[in-house]
Amino acid sequence: MKKLKYGIGIWTVGFTADRFIPNGYRPAGTFVKQIEDVARIPGVEAVQIHFPDDFEGYTPKEVKDIVNSNGLELKTVNMNLFGNPVFKFGAFTNADEKIRRLAIDSCLRGIETIRGIGVSHLEMWPGQDGFDYNFQSDYNHLWDGTVTALKEITGSAPDIKFSYEYKLKEPRMYCLVSNAGRALALANEVGASNFGIALDYGHSLLSRENPAEALDFLTRSNKLFNIHFNDAYGEFDDDMISGTVSVWKTLEFIYHLKNSDYDGYVNLDMFPFREDQVEAAALAVRMGQTFEALAETLDMETIRQYQRVNNLPAIFEELRKHVLVR
Repeated sequence: MKKLKYGIGIWTVGFTADRFIPNGYRPAGTFVKQIEDVARIPGVEAVQIHFPDDFEGYTPKEVKDIVNSNGLELKTVNMNLFGNPVFKFGAFTNADEKIRRLAIDSCLRGIETIRGIGVSHLEMWPGQDGFDYNFQSDYNHLWDGTVTALKEITGSAPDIKFSYEYKLKEPRMYCLVSNAGRALALANEVGASNFGIALDYGHSLLSRENPAEALDFLTRSNKLFNIHFNDAYGEFDDDMISGTVSVWKTLEFIYHLKNSDYDGYVNLDMFPFREDQVEAAALAVRMGQTFEALAETLDMETIRQYQRVNNLPAIFEELRKHVLVR
């Protein structure tokens, strides 16, 4: 069973705004300060940042040097296709071809930027791609626009891996790619070996999925390209501290992840609105490591025997003995 590697999205140590306090619960730190904060989190080895936002005011080499000088790796850059009001009616799905082209060209610029500093993974979450009302959209147009955009983007850079992060809703009432099944259908239609899916634990809960099953579903097709780790109650994208809410689901998820072929980072994607961000992230890493240790104690051969005869009480007796009894 492999040991997991932990990374973090830089927004976890950002100003953490919501729609009630849009200016954030704390002052926005500089990029350098945020990277320094990430470097103070024990167990975090890598950071994810946004293009173009986190590159503003710096050359790409300066960005990479700031990250590396703090003892961190920069393996993945996320495209900001959601935070600019110009994309309020969609990025890849926009009915205005000029705005749709703007989204594609932004990705192409992102590719050239990350390639120049040795980063080989670009993640996309087009959060404005979707709809809010019935009769608002031509659904085939939404899908056609997304597929053709992704074919162009992935085809332009066979040396770069691309991942698409799915989500049920927010900021749109209906996000276009809303669950693991639709995400895999998208990957199959794009048909590029360098295109896969980013699985966000909280998004999976929001989509009424079991995250461990979603993980196995995506790895069956070798399409799991990135992991975002957090916790949630399943009614919203809560982005809470990992392992604090859905304990059994988290344990099952970690067990399956440790036994999967996924070899990337487990990236914290949290919004500690009121908590100390560094302490919250450090706790999330310790939670993950504790769940790893628990997963290694499970007698899964015995559990599988009980699974084959549908003996649920016996399964949870095994779990009780290994997890709850001390």
